[in-house]
Amino acid sequence: MNIASLSFVSKDELVRMRERINQLESQINIATEFVREIEKGNWNAGEGLGIGTSAASSALTDSLLSLCNQLQSYSLAEKERNWVTEGLAQFIDILRSKNEEIHELTDNIIRSLVKYMNVNQGALYLINDDNPNDVFIEMAACYAYNRKKHMEQRINIGEGLAGQAVIEKDTIYLSDIPRDYVKITSGLGEALPNHILIVPLKIEEKVFGVVEVAAFETIPKYRIEFVQKLGESIASTLANVKNGQKTQVLLQQSRTQTEMMRSQEEEMRQNMEELNATQEEMQRVLKGVQNKEKYLNEIINAPKDSIYILDKEYKVMSYNKMFGASLEQTTGVKDLKGFAFLDLFPDAAERKKQKEYMDRAFAGENFEYSSEYVDKGITSCYSTNYAPLRDEQGKVYAIAGFSKDITELNNARKRAEELLNDSKQQTEELKTQEEELRQNMEELSATQDEIHRVLSEVQGKERYMNELINASSDSILTVDRNMKVINCNEAFKKSYSGFGFEIDKGFDLNNLFASDEDKKKYASYYERVFKGESFKVTEEYTFGEINSNFSILYSPIKDAEGAIIAAAVFVNDITALSSAKKEVEKLLAETNNAYKEMAEKERYLNELINVSNDSIFTMNKEYKVVSFNNALAKGLEQSGVKLEKGFDMMLLLGKEDQEREIANYKRAFKGESFEAVNKIKVGDINMWFAINYAPLYDSDGTISEIAIFSKDVTALYKDK
Repeated sequence: MNIASLSFVSKDELVRMRERINQLESQINIATEFVREIEKGNWNAGEGLGIGTSAASSALTDSLLSLCNQLQSYSLAEKERNWVTEGLAQFIDILRSKNEEIHELTDNIIRSLVKYMNVNQGALYLINDDNPNDVFIEMAACYAYNRKKHMEQRINIGEGLAGQAVIEKDTIYLSDIPRDYVKITSGLGEALPNHILIVPLKIEEKVFGVVEVAAFETIPKYRIEFVQKLGESIASTLANVKNGQKTQVLLQQSRTQTEMMRSQEEEMRQNMEELNATQEEMQRVLKGVQNKEKYLNEIINAPKDSIYILDKEYKVMSYNKMFGASLEQTTGVKDLKGFAFLDLFPDAAERKKQKEYMDRAFAGENFEYSSEYVDKGITSCYSTNYAPLRDEQGKVYAIAGFSKDITELNNARKRAEELLNDSKQQTEELKTQEEELRQNMEELSATQDEIHRVLSEVQGKERYMNELINASSDSILTVDRNMKVINCNEAFKKSYSGFGFEIDKGFDLNNLFASDEDKKKYASYYERVFKGESFKVTEEYTFGEINSNFSILYSPIKDAEGAIIAAAVFVNDITALSSAKKEVEKLLAETNNAYKEMAEKERYLNELINVSNDSIFTMNKEYKVVSFNNALAKGLEQSGVKLEKGFDMMLLLGKEDQEREIANYKRAFKGESFEAVNKIKVGDINMWFAINYAPLYDSDGTISEIAIFSKDVTALYKDK
């Protein structure tokens, strides 16, 4: 009686323990499989494993499901941002290369846009305003089905969707279009696209053309916004190309008139030897002017963009070195974070206009505008682009400002016009002088006075160009073959004045280097430049307790005959960029730590399974072992069987036991979870095992394996 009573109580307790262990093991198995699927990038693994349902719910699985959803959301948002960023960077290179030839440029733009957006076809239309009385839209480039298309199409302003986009100056997106709208096909019988996106190419409400793309599938919102941002850059480039073409026309007219002047000079040389000498002197002076202009233009040929971010209170959140340096000179403030941006505009009318610009950006608009500022008698022109910054919910929390100095472009256009006017004026003066010289040689003195006037203009232009390069916050200098300074701007002088160096023309740069090693290094840099090489290096300097990083561009300067006469050096402070790079590396290290933590959790789950003294293993449909715990491996090892992955479990059973177990396995593979107590004969000994069978599902909901939990209960049954 005592034995029977003891047996009954132990079995009841065993059942409760088995249920609890089975529950824990099921949760651990589901969590382990879920973590493995997340590592593979399968974000939907929770659905296949039943995570989130009441049957498989636990604190561990619910936390893993929440983590998975967050990672998936971050991954999708990051993927979209990376796509937009990489696309804008790619098209910046396209817009900068070969932008002097508009047909080749438009072909490159539309071909690259169709391929990058993975759409079927696209076209780029430009506004033709050569004749003010007949302004229309014409197709500049077309690309469809991986081939360049040759089509000529004229569209009146306001006609069709493209003309409507020009009139409304807004994006048009249609997902239900007439069947005969798309004119371009592949000729191979493909279906016609049914989604059309038309974006105007505009700057400050001025439209230069439209870009149109067609696709089979819906175009996501972030891709539409990408085309809108790209449209502003394309419009800016087209504006520069058109201005360049107009400048070329003006210069060509100037060259034509110069040729006419040379013919007249030839006739004068034949008649008067003294006038010939005077003419040669003028040519020498003019050639010197051209060389000096070319020399100074190469020095200032470097971008100077200011970038800053403002919060909703119009205060500076962050900024780049160029913006900080320019405002430090204006306001005297070194740390601009929290600086009220509107304080830069004391004039009430200008302050109101700037606030309206920023409010447009906070309303979600991405646009560009131009402005002029006068400081100490110098007029500067800037092109500013405002772009909204959105959070994960798509709300605008800040705006980014990109300010580009376009003073050089405007001044170049004005100088071209001035040169043309001067050329016309000089032509008339030379005609008058020619007539007077033929009449009387006494007018030779007037020609000499003209030479002095030209020399005075040269000196004035040289002063103007020197003031222009001194406006830059970057250090700019030119060096001869002996490493002596030819010319430098005020920024370079100030950077070394604090260390006791008074730098001016003729200063030997070797005096700046403390060691022979530094002297040899920089001498090798200048040797490369005078061999014709243009290159950039990054240097790190320590000033007291402050580490600074600089990007230095070395470039040769050539005279009119192409001979290298000097080396130009541009020094740009990139300390902020280097700090940002280190911050990214820190974030990557934190990400690696997170992955290590997940691996540690998986190791913990495996150890938890191996704590159990029950035999646990999983089996595929061929009755081969997929995984197992230590208890099963040790038990079989004592019987002389070495358990490995792929082991055939049928080899351990007799014929009668095989038939019974195969029937149980088939039930489990059909989706049934159940428990059975089986008697198995091991040698001459009968043993009893309480075995749980449970199906395992993959991400598609298909049963790929079964889990088997076996407990030795021989002590409960051997006396029965």
